[in-house]
Amino acid sequence: MKFSELKKSLSTIKSAYLVRGSDAFLRQKATDMIVNASISIKDLNMSVFTDENTDMSAILSALKSIPMMDERRVVVLRDIAVKKADELSTLVDYLKKPLSSTVLIIIDSNGSAVYKKLESLCELVDCSPLDNVMLSKLIVSQLATTGVKINNDAAELLIQYCNGDYTRINNEVIKLGNMLNQGEVVTSQMVVDLVHREVEYDVFELSNAIGNKNGKLAMQIINNLLYKKESPLKLLMLIMSNFRRMFYAISTKESNIDIANKLGVKEYSIKIAKQVGAKFTPAQLKRILDLGASLDYKIKSGQMNEKNALIYFVTNISGM
Repeated sequence: MKFSELKKSLSTIKSAYLVRGSDAFLRQKATDMIVNASISIKDLNMSVFTDENTDMSAILSALKSIPMMDERRVVVLRDIAVKKADELSTLVDYLKKPLSSTVLIIIDSNGSAVYKKLESLCELVDCSPLDNVMLSKLIVSQLATTGVKINNDAAELLIQYCNGDYTRINNEVIKLGNMLNQGEVVTSQMVVDLVHREVEYDVFELSNAIGNKNGKLAMQIINNLLYKKESPLKLLMLIMSNFRRMFYAISTKESNIDIANKLGVKEYSIKIAKQVGAKFTPAQLKRILDLGASLDYKIKSGQMNEKNALIYFVTNISGM
């Protein structure tokens, strides 16, 4: 079950949930939604176990306890310190015949294979990064609670500025909701003026400028980043990483989500990589990566300083 489907499903509470996925904000949001739908008196009916206090006998005792002044009780296992599947045998036995008045929430931040035996016994909640359509809906919905609206272009730009990270998006939405008055509409210009954009967005803009052979704009972006005291070496590495992602994205027929999982990035990043990567041929991308590797060696061997290497890299690949 996707995170977006969770709210509707909570009309019927299940005995156990396995919450996993790379978006930490969504994992916490999913946990809060399940807890709030399950119990009213948290102080009396909620037990939380972390990697610091993992004790299977204590967990089992909490699972079998009777709720106090409430219909249910909740037991949360947050990334508990389990290294072998065998250590979960007592939990597996419990889940085969769970107590109807207890809701178990297992939070797995790292996609650990150790929980494999529990998957068939739990309701899975996928907290992978959301696509743009769902992110836009959440932005509109969240701003609506403060009486503020946002147009489609502004919502898309906000997503781009935050690199599709809902934790960042949520923080910016809260800020916008507090700064604007009821009835006001968030525009693209407001996003430009008020929202802090990730360096990765500037790197995307830089790659786009290079793809359009707009060397002047590419250097303007670089100069702005250097003015903000960004490390030249960090920028060079980010640009190289972006081009490696492009090369892989346009060289394979795998789905965006499969590529994202392999590269350890958000699906949104792969979507952008394919869009910008389409402006280059595979041969051009290979030459860019070779040049970057050569400059990296020259920096590390003391043959060139970081700033000169960055400027040389950008000016050379802008003409490819």
